[in-house]
Amino acid sequence: MQQSINQQTNTNYIPGLDGFRGVAILLVVFSHYGYGHILPGGFGVTLFFFISGLLITRLMIAEYIKKQRIDMKSFYARRLLRLYPALLFMVVISILFTLLIGCDVSQNEILSTVFYYRNYYMIYATPDVSAMCSKVYNIVWSLAVEEHFYIVFPILFIALFRWNNTFIALLLVAVVSAMCWRWHIASTQGLSYAVTDRIYRATDTRFDAILFGCITSLILYRTPKGTYIRFAGHWATYLVAALLILFTLVYRDLFFRETVRYTMQGIALSVLVPATLYHPRYNWLLSRLSAPWLIQVGKVSYSLYMFHWVGVCFAEHYVTPFRATLPWMAVAATVGTVLTLISYLYVEKPTMKLRKRFGSNVDVTEKMNVKPVATH
Repeated sequence: MQQSINQQTNTNYIPGLDGFRGVAILLVVFSHYGYGHILPGGFGVTLFFFISGLLITRLMIAEYIKKQRIDMKSFYARRLLRLYPALLFMVVISILFTLLIGCDVSQNEILSTVFYYRNYYMIYATPDVSAMCSKVYNIVWSLAVEEHFYIVFPILFIALFRWNNTFIALLLVAVVSAMCWRWHIASTQGLSYAVTDRIYRATDTRFDAILFGCITSLILYRTPKGTYIRFAGHWATYLVAALLILFTLVYRDLFFRETVRYTMQGIALSVLVPATLYHPRYNWLLSRLSAPWLIQVGKVSYSLYMFHWVGVCFAEHYVTPFRATLPWMAVAATVGTVLTLISYLYVEKPTMKLRKRFGSNVDVTEKMNVKPVATH
């Protein structure tokens, strides 16, 4: 077998990435449905962040190789068209929901959601409505982290991509700095609920999860002959990475969880995700990640992420505040699924042609047009 050229940096559709998205959103949804004690919803968010960084950087590398530049105007236009239609629909539904349960419409709740500062608003602001009235907007905190990151990263990419090794080195310094910053906060401010919530949601403490994905894409580009894939795909490397993820999930020390855990998960995902996608040893796992039903879940994951939470809030108000009961889950799942399908089919999909005008590859073939890396 021969290594396919630029297989990790082209824009071909990779079903496995949607499969990973499907796994991530299912972890989040079922955690919110009351199974967080057995399913790591927080890890699902971290996996989302990693995949986002991996994919965006992969597409930026491909654009730079093709055009010798990054069209910033088109980049941000694609981001806006990808995110805002469904987000604005979610805001409209959330306003209707808050009115339905007898709440006043809060301008601050809406602005913090629409302009992507929801995470810091949740941490530092004093809401002018009750928690029940503001809760439906809170799911957007993780989207805020991503958007803050993507304001800065494309600028760094344009400035430093030509010096690939230096770029990677600086990004590695950044991920170490993020861990040290979490360590400093936890050491100096204690581990109260407010502090752990701040570490979990703030961009300055969580951006490294996205950055690990970016670094992985850059390393894959830097080793086009498959050196890194062979390293990541070795059974011992893969096993250590899998055990590292398991350790971060079962070791419950609070200081560890708020400081080193996210770094360990980023390192492990930097091995597990590319090896699963590209190394033939893990085709059995990739085939499961490429199951049609899981791919479809991954495709609707953006809308599902927002609207399953509307279903959660609806069920908590109209059924019972106690999750995981059968009636509660029936209502939450029905409301969330119906709104997700409406958003995906009638809000997101109609904007795909418009996104294509700005260079989006949303209509590329769904066949994984890459060859596996050589194992010898």
